Amino acid sequence: METKRILVPVRGTGADEEAVRLACTLAQKAKAKLYVAHVIEVERSLPLDAQVDSELEKAEEVLTRAEDIAADVGYDIDTDLLQARDAGPGIIEEAMEREVDLIVMGVGYKKRLGEFDLGETIAHVLKEAPCQVLLYRGAASAQNSQ
Repeated sequence: METKRILVPVRGTGADEEAVRLACTLAQKAKAKLYVAHVIEVERSLPLDAQVDSELEKAEEVLTRAEDIAADVGYDIDTDLLQARDAGPGIIEEAMEREVDLIVMGVGYKKRLGEFDLGETIAHVLKEAPCQVLLYRGAASAQNSQ
């Protein structure tokens, strides 16, 4: 399968940074377009298009960091700031809208009840993605958190 468009959802973790690097490498080889998106989860008590200033600054920093990583690798990316009730459905909607062929996600090493846990967002993306999904998880000893 030919990869023409890749989406990397980011939250600002170390695993995200490695996922961006990996996606840049894959995109370079395939000459693919690379999109990096950050989803701001908007509380149900607010309108979906409400400006959430507390999250906006963090989101801009996360996307700027992704741009810096891509620049270090020598690849040009498009970044996007999304708002959704939940990150998983927001990522899927973005993937469908951009007709991506691959989603690359960083997975932090998070434990819930003593067991490794992917979390709701990644579980949703794996279940609903209209394309291939590639997960990057760093070493457990690095204690990346999601």
